[in-house]
Amino acid sequence: MPAHRRYIHSGQRSADSAVVVLVAASFGPYVVSGVRTEQLAVCAVAVLAFLARARRLPTTPGPVVALAALLVAYPTVAAVASIGDAHLPTGMRTVGFWAGLDNLLLPAIVLAAGYLIVSGDVDRLRLLRFAAGTLVTILAANAVLAYAMLMDPGAYDHILTAWWSGDTGTVTTAERAATMGRYSGVFNQPAEAGVMYSLGLVAAVFLLRRRPVPLAVAGVLLAIGGLLTASKIFLLVGLPVAIWQTWAGSPWRTRVGAALAVSGVLAVFDHQARRPDSPIGGMLLDAWLTPGEQSGSLLSLYSARRFGENSTLADAAGIVFTHSPWTGFGMDGLRVAYDSAWVEALVMAGVLGVVAQTAILTMLVVLWWRSRRRTDRAVVRFGAGLLVVVVGGSLGLPTTTVNRVATVVWLLVALLLVTRPSVPAVTVADPHRTPPITRRLVPPPRRPTTPIRALVPLGAASREWSARRRQRGPISPLSPLGDARPVD
Repeated sequence: MPAHRRYIHSGQRSADSAVVVLVAASFGPYVVSGVRTEQLAVCAVAVLAFLARARRLPTTPGPVVALAALLVAYPTVAAVASIGDAHLPTGMRTVGFWAGLDNLLLPAIVLAAGYLIVSGDVDRLRLLRFAAGTLVTILAANAVLAYAMLMDPGAYDHILTAWWSGDTGTVTTAERAATMGRYSGVFNQPAEAGVMYSLGLVAAVFLLRRRPVPLAVAGVLLAIGGLLTASKIFLLVGLPVAIWQTWAGSPWRTRVGAALAVSGVLAVFDHQARRPDSPIGGMLLDAWLTPGEQSGSLLSLYSARRFGENSTLADAAGIVFTHSPWTGFGMDGLRVAYDSAWVEALVMAGVLGVVAQTAILTMLVVLWWRSRRRTDRAVVRFGAGLLVVVVGGSLGLPTTTVNRVATVVWLLVALLLVTRPSVPAVTVADPHRTPPITRRLVPPPRRPTTPIRALVPLGAASREWSARRRQRGPISPLSPLGDARPVD
C-alpha cells in the first residue's frame, strides 16, 4: 500500500462531479411530461458554476465571447420572430414556443456552465477523461439494452416511455422505428442515438488508445449499439471517423484488432440483415448495405431523400421563403421534419438564422484551429473527431440543438475547444521582510598552465645559446652577457 495519496482539492472534485452529472443527465428520463432530467441538471449546474466562478467571466478570450454572442443572437432573432402569427398563412401547425426555446437556449447555458467549470484551478485533461469515461460506460449499457429490445420486441416499451416522451398515451418515434428494425434504447429518435454513438466511439478511442483489449470491448459494444439504430450518421460519419482515429493514434496491434473487430461486426450484421426473418435494420439496413439494387441516386438513398431528387428539405425551405424568408416563424416553428441544422435555423429564424448557424459551426472550427498547437495530439484528434461528427451530422440532424445530444456536444466543446482564461497570480511584496541571503559557492581560480607546444621554442633557443657559448669560450665576469668575449 502506498505511503501517500494524491491530494485532490475540493474545486477539482466539484468540477469532476459537475461533468459526470451533465453527461449522465443527458440520458435521464422525463421527470414530468415536457421536463427532462437533462434540463434540470443543466440549469442546476449552470447556477452553481456561476455563483462559484462568475468572477472569471471578465477574462474570457475573444473567440469564446464571439461564440457565446452567436448562441445568444440565434434564439433572440427567433424570439422576435415569434411575435405575431406568421405561420397562419401556411395552414400548418406549430411545435410550441417552449420546445423551441429549450432547443435554442440550452446550448448557450451548457457552454457557459462548461466554460466556468474548466476556468477554475482544475485539471482539464482529467475532466475530459471523466466525461469520456461516463459517456462510453452509459452508451455501452444502452447498447446492451437495445440488444435486449431486439431479442424481445415490445417487452420494455412501458418502461422506456418515461425516456421517450414521458406520456404513456402517445405512440413515440422509437416505437415506430422498432417496427422497421431500429432499436435505440433510451433515445426516442434513432438519429439522436447515431450521433451519440459516434461521439462515444471517438471518446473511447481517446480514452483507451493505449489499452487495446478494453478498447476492443468498448468498440464492439458501441458499434453494435450504433448499428442497431441503423443511423446513416453513424454508418457514414461516426464509424469511419472512429476507425481513422484508431489507425492514426494507436500502435499496430490496436490497429489490427480494431480492423478485425469492425470487420467482424459488419459481416455479422450484413449476414443477419439479408435473412428474411431478421429484425435488425429490416429492409432499410439491407438497402444501405447493397445500394446497387436500389433505384434513384446514391445521394437520395443515403440522405433519406433529404437531398437529391424529390428533396424533402426543399419543401420546408420553400414554405419559409414564400411566407417569412428573413426571420422565419420564430420559436414556435412548424411541424415539419428538422432533418438538417440549416432547415431548423431557416424555419425558426429565417435567413438570419442560417447565417447564425453557419457562423457557429465556423467558430467551432476556428477554436479548434487555435487550440491545436497548445495541446497534445490525442486531444487534437478528439477535437477533430468531434467537429467532423457535429458538422457532418448537421446535414441530417440539428446536432447542436437536438435533445440529449446538445448537452454532450457543448460540454465537449467547452472541454476540448474553448481556451482556458489566463489568470496571472499577483504577488504582493512585504516591505518589512528582509530578503534571504543567497550564498554562492565560487570555485577557486585555476592556476594558469603553459601549453606543451609553447615550451618547444624555448627549449630550442636554449640549446642554440649554449652551443654559441661553447664556441666563444668562457665568459668574462666583468663583461655583460650580451658582450661576451673569450678571456686571454
